[in-house]
Amino acid sequence: MEKQPASKNYFFDKGYRDVGNIIKKAWKSAYAPLKEEVGRIGDIFESNITCGIITSIADIILFPVVTVIYMAATIIFSALLICSFAIVGFFAYLFYSILYLTDTLFCVFKRISSSCSKCQSKFLLPVYECPHCGEKHTKLRPSSYGILKRKCLCGYKLPTTFFNGRQKLDAKCPVCNENIKDGGHHSEVTIPIVGGRSAGKTCFITQAISALGNEAYKLGLDYKYSPVDSDDDYIQTVNSMNAGYTPDSSNNLRLRYYQFYLSPKEAKIKNLISLCDIAGEVYSNRENLNDQIGYKYANAFLMIVDPLSVSGYAKEMQARINLVEYGYSNDRLDEILSLLTATLENMFCISSSDMLKTTVAVVFSKGDIPGLDEKIGKSAIKKYMKDNNVSNKYDAQNAVCEEFLKNYGEANFLNTLKSRYKNVQFFTSSALGHNQNGKAFVSDGVQDPILWLVDSACPSINLKDRWGKKL
Repeated sequence: MEKQPASKNYFFDKGYRDVGNIIKKAWKSAYAPLKEEVGRIGDIFESNITCGIITSIADIILFPVVTVIYMAATIIFSALLICSFAIVGFFAYLFYSILYLTDTLFCVFKRISSSCSKCQSKFLLPVYECPHCGEKHTKLRPSSYGILKRKCLCGYKLPTTFFNGRQKLDAKCPVCNENIKDGGHHSEVTIPIVGGRSAGKTCFITQAISALGNEAYKLGLDYKYSPVDSDDDYIQTVNSMNAGYTPDSSNNLRLRYYQFYLSPKEAKIKNLISLCDIAGEVYSNRENLNDQIGYKYANAFLMIVDPLSVSGYAKEMQARINLVEYGYSNDRLDEILSLLTATLENMFCISSSDMLKTTVAVVFSKGDIPGLDEKIGKSAIKKYMKDNNVSNKYDAQNAVCEEFLKNYGEANFLNTLKSRYKNVQFFTSSALGHNQNGKAFVSDGVQDPILWLVDSACPSINLKDRWGKKL
């Protein structure tokens, strides 16, 4: 373990030195009278030969007896001291081991982890600051520096587990020193939003978070939005969309985190959900995408698909609608997915034939396009369920969306999704409900994809009644 700005626990450091010094002094004390007795016998020989011989003979006979007594007493004392320290030390090490294992298992089973919204790093424990002197403590866990408490060099005692208050300390990212929420005492779910330019990512994120806030209590969940920093623009964007204005497209070339809590009521460990937005331009530049290390630590992905980016469908709709009014995306779906897949292969060091063990929600945006409902929306789902005797609407949703992609020439995109990603679910949504006309936008179906991904990633959340099955 790296050196810490703290004093080591007595039984891991000073205790050994104290025992050694006491034993050393004991032997020194035992040796001194023996040396003095040898000197005294010699002096008697010199001062009185006759008497000295008689006395010295007696002393010489007694000397081994005295020596044995001194030596035996010292050995017994040393042994008792070592045994006593070993027994007490054993229980100290046992307590340390049990506490360390308990804290570790607690973090593992509760899936406690943190992601940094600035550098995108993910870690089990942040760096903690001493509230008295500001010194930074890494690996603040039961260790040689303290079992229940760690004593900082300034004298302040810091708790070493979540059981006794470690989360109350100020926490920092170990890579970039960014503030970490809750002292790291949460289960974080990171979901990057994937999609091309003008696909509707920012609108979807804003409306999805807003819809979740309105619906959470119906699902028995506690919800709270948690701004990442002073520049967090979520509330501003919500107000703008409620006034009937669409937000500007994201120009962030790095993942931007939007965070909220979504947990069962009275849960001791909260789920911190991070939806990560990024400019669509990133998906045309492999180097920019490789810089997003947050993809490596993502729990799932949500891919926004603009139906008008499906060239076959866009050509069909040209005569019916003004594509510009719908802000259609020109980025090809298969190219975006191929770039994302190649990036993940590189990050996980896997071959192009291996399955990526991640979950993907594929969300068709702009569901308010005229006639789209009959192809992949609610009307299409109802018809498919009736015609094919399918009882689960989400299975029917997959079927109609897959058929849509095949019919309009996106079979390669579909095949890559189904062959490379472990779990895929299709959704249809509308973040706006209508084109910009000065009236508040009304979303539809934006919360389902988030809930499905969160349910898949969080053991504490179970929405099987919503999906008709346990995820």
